[in-house]
Amino acid sequence: MTTPRFTRRDFEFIADEVAPLLGWATGVQEIAQKLKQTNPKFDYDKFIDRATKAWEANYLNRQEAINDDIPY
Repeated sequence: MTTPRFTRRDFEFIADEVAPLLGWATGVQEIAQKLKQTNPKFDYDKFIDRATKAWEANYLNRQEAINDDIPY
């Protein structure tokens, strides 16, 4: 099986658009491990930082939208 050749643009898209959709932030590391295998120039730490920030921004927005307070 051939491994796809992702570019910097692809990595940025995944970090910015896909990572925020993950259910848990730990998924960012799992994706980064897989992406690391696709390109020897892949910057693991830079991806983790960017994707985690994107995930946290999305997660915090979802947290504010949830109101599960019981008014009694």
